[in-house]
Amino acid sequence: MVEVEVQKIDTESFTVGKIKVLLLYIIYPLAIGSYYRKALEHRDDVDLKVAGIYTSNWMPWLGGMNVPMKYAIPPDISLPFSPDVREVNYEIVKPHLGDWIPDIIINVDANLHWKYKPTDGYIVTVGTDPHVLNDFYDVPRAYSDKFFNMQLYYSKSGDIYLPYAYSSYDHYPIHIDGLEDGTWKDKDAVLIGMPYENRVQWINELRKRGISVIFENGPIFDEARVLYNRGRIGLNWSTLQDLNARCFELPAMKLAPVINLVPDAGLFFEQGIHYAGFTNLQEAVERVVWLKEHPHELDEMANAAYRNVQGQTYDSRVQKILKESGFV
Repeated sequence: MVEVEVQKIDTESFTVGKIKVLLLYIIYPLAIGSYYRKALEHRDDVDLKVAGIYTSNWMPWLGGMNVPMKYAIPPDISLPFSPDVREVNYEIVKPHLGDWIPDIIINVDANLHWKYKPTDGYIVTVGTDPHVLNDFYDVPRAYSDKFFNMQLYYSKSGDIYLPYAYSSYDHYPIHIDGLEDGTWKDKDAVLIGMPYENRVQWINELRKRGISVIFENGPIFDEARVLYNRGRIGLNWSTLQDLNARCFELPAMKLAPVINLVPDAGLFFEQGIHYAGFTNLQEAVERVVWLKEHPHELDEMANAAYRNVQGQTYDSRVQKILKESGFV
């Protein structure tokens, strides 16, 4: 029997008429599921309960690291962390819901899903990393009433495309009162993410050419937003041809994006208008150097990208899930 840690659910607070949503995901401090959670929490028509494997303030990056405890947000039903657990039996979770029966169960699946189809509610799965877990997703594909795939390039027959997005609560331009933009924006470019070899080579080549770059892995949410807003150019090099979350987050913070060309980019962005695209290291370096040397064009691209991405939020992704599932 798997042990669970349960926060007491106040059954007196239930509101008649709201959509009862049970959300399942691996509850790392920074997980795609956390963005869906925030979007659901901000809806007046949703009564939300959260279940999942909870890692407190630990993230699995670079062998494991701790982030600020303020980002350790526990679920209503906490399953113990184990690197070997990839499937959850709904019958373990159900007794802790009491009289609260979900109308819809949403699993944001980044390596954790239900072992079998839950016996309550309408079942939705959102595949967040199809390029890594595509065959693993065949289990929830088979039992889900709706299966959403965040990567069109890696979709299978029957999947509903639900692209990445930005969080309106986390990704936005900021300005420090009393400081001019020229003082606040003190770096040319920013990349916050895993130090993959191609990214490391890129940053090294940029620095050789006098480009000032913030390149870190670890800052999230508030700290990441501050670092991004110190730069004028947002850097992104997707590792597996996927249109990743950073493609939406950078323009949402009004940075001029320099992004490697991936198959799905044209569905949302126009190269040369909303981003500067590249296919190899030399082009990646040239695009950044050119933008730095052409500040007017840089600002035009940043503003165009910002206007273009408006509305591509996790709030809109949640709305699509609920609409496709017949709840709104």
